[in-house]
Amino acid sequence: MDDKYLLWLSRVDGVNNKIRTPLLEHFGSAEAIFRARRFELQEAELLNEQYIHKIISHQDDKLLDGYLNELEETGIRFISLMSDEYPAPLREISDPPLGFYLLGTLPDPELCKVSIIGSRRCSEYGLSVAHKFSKELAQAGVVIVSGMARGIDSMAHRGTLDAGGVTVAVLGCGVDVCYPPENKSLIRRIQEKGCIISEYPPGTQPFPAHFPARNRIISGMSRATVVVEASRRSGTLITVDQALNEGREVMAVPGNVTSKLSEGTNNLIRQGAAPVTSSAEILDNLGITFDEPGEDTAAAKNTLAPPEKLVYDCIGFDPTAIEAVYDKLGSPPGEINYVLTLLEMRKLIRRLPGQRVTRL
Repeated sequence: MDDKYLLWLSRVDGVNNKIRTPLLEHFGSAEAIFRARRFELQEAELLNEQYIHKIISHQDDKLLDGYLNELEETGIRFISLMSDEYPAPLREISDPPLGFYLLGTLPDPELCKVSIIGSRRCSEYGLSVAHKFSKELAQAGVVIVSGMARGIDSMAHRGTLDAGGVTVAVLGCGVDVCYPPENKSLIRRIQEKGCIISEYPPGTQPFPAHFPARNRIISGMSRATVVVEASRRSGTLITVDQALNEGREVMAVPGNVTSKLSEGTNNLIRQGAAPVTSSAEILDNLGITFDEPGEDTAAAKNTLAPPEKLVYDCIGFDPTAIEAVYDKLGSPPGEINYVLTLLEMRKLIRRLPGQRVTRL
């Protein structure tokens, strides 16, 4: 197996896929590159002396053993491009990683995978939609792929997990590095119900240059990419470009036309991305039939007592001030707060900072 030598080649400093790919084509395997003499690397006429020196300096069995021991000690796996476990859709992109590091379990390759992405800086509306769509898609058996960044990405993972679904987090750092740091509990949940992957070795810190490259894996693993909320210059749009370049479907959630946080998504729709306003529309675009996403939520709504329905009808997917509910209904605040607690327990609403609530 060439797996361990692909692991080695992926860790030669400064040698990226633009260099590795022609080398592999010329030498036939990563092991052949590992054992190549200086004159053989020179005769290939693919590398300058700087790169030849980098490869020669890494041709060390002890160094390779160290990489393998590190994985064994940490429980991290390396899935190489040659492995049967390597996701087929990712292998098909123009620049597939030689391999990636894995914590957790890769989802069933037969399951449909959809990436839900968006800006780190987002609105409560965007967070609510990301949670709702990912939860309902997960209930339909769809695997949700995202980047675990603050904002929309993290909420997409949470919505999936709240539905008991499977999610894949693609990192721009090592799989053993928690970024952002507040996502420690989320990482543990993802590892239990899916996996965390990265093409960067363990211990790699989240340098900004890593994230554009990370995005091609998010879109590459996915049959379609859904953009929930993005500004005009959001890094999310890099993922969109990569998805389009690989012939993958792109959908976008329409946003408030006066909000800068929705400029990117609204522009995508204007340029031809499919607008989606529900998880059912996403499934329909993918040709997936499902009885009714969110059926449990619908059943819960149908069994609301009259006072609960009155309060629920005052709340939308945009954040609603609790004070506005008091004013609209004219009921004592204590009674309304009691009903809000019941709705929250039934997972129909979510309380937000600043005495606000939103539907789920």
